[in-house]
Amino acid sequence: MVERVINISEFKKPNPRTLGIIVVLVIILIVGWSTFVIVPAGHRGVVLWWGSVEKRIMGEGLNFMVPLAERVIKVDVKVQPHPFRQIDASSKEYQNVKMTGMMNFHIDPAFVNDLYQKVGLDFADKVIDPAFNDFVKEVVPTYPIGEILPKREEIRKRAMTKLGENLERYHIIVDDIYFADIRFSTGYEGAIEAKQVAQQQVETQRQVLAQREIEAQQKVATAKGEAESILVVAQGQAKANDALSKSITPILVQYKGIEKWTGVLPQVSGGAVPFVDLSKMGGVPGGTEGSKK
Repeated sequence: MVERVINISEFKKPNPRTLGIIVVLVIILIVGWSTFVIVPAGHRGVVLWWGSVEKRIMGEGLNFMVPLAERVIKVDVKVQPHPFRQIDASSKEYQNVKMTGMMNFHIDPAFVNDLYQKVGLDFADKVIDPAFNDFVKEVVPTYPIGEILPKREEIRKRAMTKLGENLERYHIIVDDIYFADIRFSTGYEGAIEAKQVAQQQVETQRQVLAQREIEAQQKVATAKGEAESILVVAQGQAKANDALSKSITPILVQYKGIEKWTGVLPQVSGGAVPFVDLSKMGGVPGGTEGSKK
C-alpha cells in the first residue's frame, strides 16, 4: 500500500470575503440579541439610559432595548418576606424587652423606577429595618410589661398601620406583620415562671379540695341514706310489733300452750294447780261439774 503524504500547501486558504461575512453575521447576531431583554414573571424592568433612570418601566416578557445605551435592572414585585433583626426596647416600667418579627411586603409595580432611583435595591436595610426599629422603641414603652403579651395583637395592628404609613412614601406596601418572638429579662421571665408554677399548685390544691368536698358530700349522702333506711326499717318493725302485741290474748296464749302439750301431766306432790285452767276457756264445761259426771 502506498501511503499518500498530505502537503499542507494542498489546503486552500479561506476566502477573506467569506470570513468577513461570517464575522459580520456573528456581530449582527450579538447586537440583535442584545436589543431584547426578557423580564421574568413577577418582576418589572427599570431602564437605565447611560446610567440614568428612565420613566419607562418594562413589563413581564420580551422587551426591546437599545444596545449599549440601555441597561435593564429586574426588580421583584411579588409578595416577599423580610425578617426583622432583634430589637431591644423597654416597657413602661423600664423592663428590658426583646422583639423579633417578620413582615410581608411588595413593591408597587408602577413605581419601581422611583424606588430604585431614591433608595436602591438594598431598601430593606435602608428603610424597612429602621422604620420597624423606630416603631418598637416608640410604641412598646407605652405598655406596662404585663400587658405586652396579652395585647400582642393590638401592637401588631399598630405596627402595620405605622409602618404602612412610613413606607408608603417609598412605594413599599406592607401586607402583614408577625411578631416571631417577644422576650423579657431573665429575672422577669423567672418571676413569671415561678408565678405560673404557684398558680398551677394553687389550682391543683383547689381541685384536691373540691374532690374532697365531693367525697364528703357523697359520704354524708350515703350516711343519710343509710339512716333513713334504718329509720324506715325500725318504723316498720315497730308497726309489726305493735300489731303483734295487739293480736296476742290470754286465750291465744293458753291455746298455744295446749298445742304444745304432750298429754302428760307434770309429776308434782301436793295439790298442784294445772298449768291449763280449762274452766277459763270458752266452750269447755266447768271443771267441777265435769268431774262429777
